[in-house]
Amino acid sequence: MKRLVAAAALILAAQLVASTFAVRVEAQAQPTQAQPMSEDVSITQRVENALAKDPFLRSMQIHVETQDGVVNLSGLVRSLEDATKAGELARTVRGVSAVRNGLRVADRPSRA
Repeated sequence: MKRLVAAAALILAAQLVASTFAVRVEAQAQPTQAQPMSEDVSITQRVENALAKDPFLRSMQIHVETQDGVVNLSGLVRSLEDATKAGELARTVRGVSAVRNGLRVADRPSRA
């Protein structure tokens, strides 16, 4: 009977150690998963700051989102030139790998 209890206790202890190890491994993996997200947030802020510094673009309704270094621009601008300028400005920001320019001219209907 003592051997049975000892064996059960040993199995339980081994499972506890294994589950603790799995939690530690998962916890160590999370910072690498969170890092791209924080870099995306940083890129978004840098693009928004660059747009805010431009005297023509700062008054426009430009929304910036970043995922895996790809910047998505959406919103309304006054002209096609403004949309092009916003896209070019976003491309110059450190960390941007690509820009998807979905900006639309305010007084023109979409082509969709």
